[in-house]
Amino acid sequence: MENTFENAAYIRKLNAQELGYRSGRPGGAGRYLLVSKNATGFFPPLSEVIVNDNVILDVVPPFSDDLILTKYVYHNDKIAGEGTRNEYRLYLNTGNDPGRDYFKPEDIVVIVKILSADNNLTYKLLRYTPENREYEKLNTLIEAAPLNPQKSHALIALRELTFIGNLGKIRLGKKVIPEEIIKEAFGQPVKQAPVTEEDRYDTTRIIRSRSFRDLVLYFYEDRCAITAKTLFIDYGDLSNLEAAHILARAWGGGNHPSNGIALERNLHWAFDKGFFTLTTGYAVEVHPEAMRVPYLQDKHGQEIFTPQDARSKPDKSSIQWHRDNVFGLFLSTEA
Repeated sequence: MENTFENAAYIRKLNAQELGYRSGRPGGAGRYLLVSKNATGFFPPLSEVIVNDNVILDVVPPFSDDLILTKYVYHNDKIAGEGTRNEYRLYLNTGNDPGRDYFKPEDIVVIVKILSADNNLTYKLLRYTPENREYEKLNTLIEAAPLNPQKSHALIALRELTFIGNLGKIRLGKKVIPEEIIKEAFGQPVKQAPVTEEDRYDTTRIIRSRSFRDLVLYFYEDRCAITAKTLFIDYGDLSNLEAAHILARAWGGGNHPSNGIALERNLHWAFDKGFFTLTTGYAVEVHPEAMRVPYLQDKHGQEIFTPQDARSKPDKSSIQWHRDNVFGLFLSTEA
């Protein structure tokens, strides 16, 4: 299947400051790609009232087909908190910037947005150095861009980039979760503000949900917690192994990995309807009225498969919420 692209690309000429150069040497600070406020519409919207709001994007680096989970942040503490920053950053990590020296000052990065029917955004990075034949044409486009006093960025229609010959060769490979993203996942809350009806269809919320799924399935080694089997169907971004929130999002369930459990689709549905729950000792408890269902009956009392990383094991307060509020829900005509 051919990729479908956004009709514009974001182009940025990199500088030493954003690439962490200090005293002329790289690595003195964090590395990122600064995103102009004039181009934030190219990326998912972030909140102005949540301090340092962020989302995890699928980003394909120049040197690979892999989808690298990458953090995009609005450092807005000047507006939403007590600070001085008001800028957007796409952070580089070990997956998209190996050795912390792949990108160099004066490199030009072209970012194209790949679209899918289900709002699963993917961003592909292309890198051009001064030695590349495309460099001068890209630099000319940057120089001519409006609202660009520093001559460092441009939002350019794809039709003006026909001289870039490798757009048609973009392939999407496996998903990779860098260590930095795994570490930051444990900074997410187990509980948060409940999801509103308006939020359910927000693109950023959808991306956050996919990031939660990716991380939960990573910790469960792509195995269902109850059957302990690996996923059966995996096609592109579609899978019948899913990440279930234990404390539901609609009731304030957060995206900390411990608020998730990997379940194959039938069991995810049954869990959300309360046909079964978990004990705080990590065993399956099937509702007495559901014991007549053979598919569930033989799972009653079974210990679940849990992640090796103790931080991602099911949160016991979330389990208790599920026992108190969801277990038996299928008996209600409104379930």
